[in-house]
Amino acid sequence: MTASFEPFRGDLAELEQIALSSYRDEYGLESYINNYTPRHFDYLFGGLQQRDHLLAAYADGKLMAFTALVPRRYHYQGQDYRALLGCLMVTRKEAFRNGLAMGLGLKALELFQKYKYDFALAYLDTGHRSSSMIKKIQAAGNAIKKVKRMGAIFRALDNDKICAIQPLNGYERFWMKLLRLDYINPKAPPAAIRPYQPGDLAACHRLLDSYRDKVTLTRIFEPEELARELAFPEVAHTLVWEEAGQIRGLINWVLIDHVGKTTHPWAWLNHVYLAGLQPKQQSELVRAFLLQAKAQGAAAVLEWFKNYYSKMPLWKNRFLPVFRRMDVITGVFNPKLHLTKIPDMFEIML
Repeated sequence: MTASFEPFRGDLAELEQIALSSYRDEYGLESYINNYTPRHFDYLFGGLQQRDHLLAAYADGKLMAFTALVPRRYHYQGQDYRALLGCLMVTRKEAFRNGLAMGLGLKALELFQKYKYDFALAYLDTGHRSSSMIKKIQAAGNAIKKVKRMGAIFRALDNDKICAIQPLNGYERFWMKLLRLDYINPKAPPAAIRPYQPGDLAACHRLLDSYRDKVTLTRIFEPEELARELAFPEVAHTLVWEEAGQIRGLINWVLIDHVGKTTHPWAWLNHVYLAGLQPKQQSELVRAFLLQAKAQGAAAVLEWFKNYYSKMPLWKNRFLPVFRRMDVITGVFNPKLHLTKIPDMFEIML
């Protein structure tokens, strides 16, 4: 197979079908997390100016593999750095042993050097094909290291929808219903909680930017970049806690389709700031988010152990651990930078 590596041509329907087929082949009946819908793809990459950062492999005019490299700025040990977040890599099933994923990885390395990024980050689902590809890139002499392992927690919002998506056994279904894992106290949230509005951007930016002084590895936003992540039609949503004209807390999430036997969205937590609230207020903001996400049709909520805020308000709202692990890996290109053993980070999951 002779392949060309070039910027993605925009054939989204084909990309979405490749991702679904590949994921089902590797994971079986487990639900497929569909980041490839046109709306979600636009949310992620519609504002991307460097279109050569959307990499694809083609053979005979057919899309064979894809990955995205998203420019980022991070704060680490008192310094700001330019970096990339690699995500959404997928390869057509029939091309698994033709080196296309490896080829995309090497093409990505060329971009890192061309644009002089300091480092790159990616999330690696442990124990799957992507792990083997990374080992091959390492064997070729590229310094790729694991910097953090993350577990996940979830909160049920609708037991019937979860059971319709996931291949759960009768025992698991029984306990979910008996324990009423999807129950949320329906009382009205405090009046201080309301939906995010565009005029809130500066205040929300200040809250999230304050993480640079508290968290080891912190994403830094341009205002227009954050605005897209706080509110994007049908995808990104935010609740804020406002008192006396001041925004003291926020919860931001995205709705992502999980495709199993049926298709229902899950709410993935993205940006959370609770430090300006009392413990009871923190729990109330989380509960208001759960009610909102359930009203939007979400089957459940998913969050990862990035450790940049206390999970206590989540535990109080009946979140539970999930037996799934994700590694954060990095390739460092700045010889002055030593990015290892990151205990906490502020960044979204892709």
